[in-house]
Amino acid sequence: MSLAAALASLAVPLGFAQSGADGAASTFQARQQNESASSGPPAQAADSQNAPQSPRIRVQSILVTTPVTVINHSGELVSDLDQSAFKIYDNGVPQKIQRFEIASEPVALVILVETDDSVKSLLHQARDLAPIFTDLLAGPDGRVAVIGFCDKVTLLQDFSGNPDQLKSTLGHLLASGPKARLNDALMQAMRMLESRPRTERRLIVALSDGTDRGSENNKAEVIYRATSDEVTIYGMHLSRAEERLRKPPPEDRPPNPLNDLILLPTPPGTVPTSTNSGAVPDGSVDPLPLLGLASEAIGSKLLRTPLQYYAEFTGGTYYSHWSSAKLQDELVRVASEVHSQYEIAYKPTTLAQAGLHRIEVDVNRPDLRVRARDGYFYQQR
Repeated sequence: MSLAAALASLAVPLGFAQSGADGAASTFQARQQNESASSGPPAQAADSQNAPQSPRIRVQSILVTTPVTVINHSGELVSDLDQSAFKIYDNGVPQKIQRFEIASEPVALVILVETDDSVKSLLHQARDLAPIFTDLLAGPDGRVAVIGFCDKVTLLQDFSGNPDQLKSTLGHLLASGPKARLNDALMQAMRMLESRPRTERRLIVALSDGTDRGSENNKAEVIYRATSDEVTIYGMHLSRAEERLRKPPPEDRPPNPLNDLILLPTPPGTVPTSTNSGAVPDGSVDPLPLLGLASEAIGSKLLRTPLQYYAEFTGGTYYSHWSSAKLQDELVRVASEVHSQYEIAYKPTTLAQAGLHRIEVDVNRPDLRVRARDGYFYQQR
């Protein structure tokens, strides 16, 4: 099922997400309310069956809500701006901000952990992350669930606010299976989040090499579900490159002639050469050009894996680390971002235009960068 086909089947408005090239994130949410005119005063009820029926009037009112992250030139989060510092545009048209506040809703978080055989030696990186998830990201009012995925998608922990339970769950991760059904795991996570109260912010943090192998669901279906359910996805890359560099091939194994053709990522601080640089794409077709989304992030050649796409589209971020300590630092960064975002809401004045609505958020200081989802998809009834 292509993304174009998926969107063509839409019958209701949905929020469509995407983030900027600098990697930061925000969430755009679209909501619709339908109001119908009353059929008339009670005194006219007896004659209503014989009277001509006037057409019912339906008024559509959409509130578009987006968390916005602001970063200074040093990469530090900025959380002390007021409403006057922001301007927001819908398809290039300035909009009136209806609500402005620091995002403070409780967090509903699903942690996805890849558990196939290929990342067995990397799972130790996830076992010490429980305090960051519970204390910093979810907080005392948040709830956390855990899903493991390989050739099967398994619920390891339902939503809970118990830190000891999460520590035990992550501490007993086991690897098995030849595949990594990332898309199917994301879909299950979003089904779980859909059951949570609407007052909670819906987040997914996926620890994975970023690729999908063997899922029944495709990219278009994941993007459709994430944007319509207002879910933000963050990617934490479990890098096998470090393992390859530390572990030389056995001496009795003949050299693989493909090594001269396949280029691997380079370690930090190294100069790319013909033997130590490059990347291997996942071979899948990028469906988003069908929507005309031409953001620099989406078109970047650095975005190779499905998880990178999902993070950028939904307003999350994607980190590629080289050590357990670096992974912890990146997760702390995500937690700081989630709790430092501004929430901006407006009622679009551009609803005569069906289809993709591009959203731009600007601040009045040139030394600051804004990261937010790129838009939402609106279809008139």
